[in-house]
Amino acid sequence: MTGFCTRIPSVLSNGRLLVPLTAGICLILLTVVLKNVLLVPAEQLSSTMILYIIIYMGFIVSYPFADKETSGSSTRTVLWMGACILMTLGIIAVYAI
Repeated sequence: MTGFCTRIPSVLSNGRLLVPLTAGICLILLTVVLKNVLLVPAEQLSSTMILYIIIYMGFIVSYPFADKETSGSSTRTVLWMGACILMTLGIIAVYAI
């Protein structure tokens, strides 16, 4: 049981869990904002949402999953999460204009 508690911080520190969770949360947030706040029609949203799903899956798949924590892994995690959040805000800004 003690091994479980010591493994959680190592998984969170190298981004194996944080980057996919951030991409998933950003995709859900993007859908909610476009549909309920900006009132994008469902026909337009359903056709472009496939492209956004592919882009967010690219973030999840292309993130380097290493079992060992390196010195720059926390910085890399923050950069990938920041890029995902900025991309989400950029898409929202395009629809808001």
